Amino acid sequence: MWFVLKCNPGKSEEIMESCREHISGQVLHDIFTFTYDRMKRYEGSWHTERSPMFPDCIFLETADPEALSEQLELYCASIKRQGDGSLLVKVTPEEEAFLKRLGGQEHHLKMSQGYIKNGITHIVAGPLIGMERRIRKIDRHKRLANIEMPMQGMEKPVQAGLEITSKS
Repeated sequence: MWFVLKCNPGKSEEIMESCREHISGQVLHDIFTFTYDRMKRYEGSWHTERSPMFPDCIFLETADPEALSEQLELYCASIKRQGDGSLLVKVTPEEEAFLKRLGGQEHHLKMSQGYIKNGITHIVAGPLIGMERRIRKIDRHKRLANIEMPMQGMEKPVQAGLEITSKS
């Protein structure tokens, strides 16, 4: 099962490293964040950079959420509690499948490419193929798309790299 842990700003890397060192592999199977490729222009050319898809959120995989919650109490100063006082938010199987489809085993969303014809977006390469209906906004200048996520607690769309090669 996957769970989301919301951290205080700038603390996610520190918490991930500490969890890898101090929480046993029997309780914590995997800990990761999702990233995406984006294009930035500097020094006269375009460069691909990695950015966090869900800033200050860590994903944890465990079969024993109670034991994991107990061990995470050590980090309570750097973690945001939920409204009910819990530390972890469960990711539903549908949300997990969606994220696995987007990020794959590396938990990384690569750049997609597409075109716009008669006002309709068509994705021809990358992980956003078949997800055209989830695109809420495209910023062609920054080469980004805002994608609607089927996740509770993720009201804001997330960004994904999308290069539109032509528009007619």
